[in-house]
Amino acid sequence: KEIYEKAKAVGREFVLQVTGKVKSRGKDVNKERATGAIEIVATDFKILNISKTPPFLIQDDTDAKEETRLKHRYLDLRRNKMKECLLLRNRVTIMVRKSLNEKEFCEVETPVLIKSTPEGARDFVVPSRTFPGNFFALPQSPQTFKQLLMVAGLDRYFQIVKCFRDEDLRNDRQPEFTQIDCEMSFVKQNDVLSTFEDMMYNIFAEVVGHKFPMPFPRLTWDEAMKTYGIDKPDLRYDMKLVELTDLAKGKSESFKIFDASEIVIGIRIPGDEIDYESKKWES
Repeated sequence: KEIYEKAKAVGREFVLQVTGKVKSRGKDVNKERATGAIEIVATDFKILNISKTPPFLIQDDTDAKEETRLKHRYLDLRRNKMKECLLLRNRVTIMVRKSLNEKEFCEVETPVLIKSTPEGARDFVVPSRTFPGNFFALPQSPQTFKQLLMVAGLDRYFQIVKCFRDEDLRNDRQPEFTQIDCEMSFVKQNDVLSTFEDMMYNIFAEVVGHKFPMPFPRLTWDEAMKTYGIDKPDLRYDMKLVELTDLAKGKSESFKIFDASEIVIGIRIPGDEIDYESKKWES
């Protein structure tokens, strides 16, 4: 009873020292916990450190909004979901370096403070202390230096590097992001495709245990646009486009819109056949 009364004062983030015996829970296993098959029968415990109630629940399915999580990032990173993201990124980064190093790529770190370039998005600028009134720019892309390295005879280089673009926020845009920058000299298209097919195969095979069939399927731009209507198609989407131009044009006065169209495209939806003669479809 004394231990129970002391335990009533314990908060979510208190640090405790518990003395007792570990025993099996028998049939009352808590499958939601990794240690759900055992419990500690406490004979004593001490509160080593108290804590205020955190601003949100530090658990996988937290109730916090993104603004709150970012404000208290040190708490958010304690959640298993965030920890697993960091560990995943670490494993992917290791595999990128391993795969490209095996192909004799040299990792080169290019400068971050550079001269502004006129093309692309707006630059982030950094004022220079030693040259008042002048500014450095943060690179929109590390490819700014690729010509120097290629001309200097470094035929293959790569880097995992930050890029900075002063753009309005969208779902696929943010002020800074990381990209894998690679360059090769004296190669053909197939050399580039094969290099990165192998890299992606190795990443997925080692990190998540999934092995893609090799070689990767390849589509020309014309094939992708004709079949999917986009140059970066999701091949899991089975409802492919079918050109109906020859079938649709000049067939009916009621559908002049087809005659005026440059191309007529439809989507075939698989299903049961319809007996139009008996009009069973009406039922």
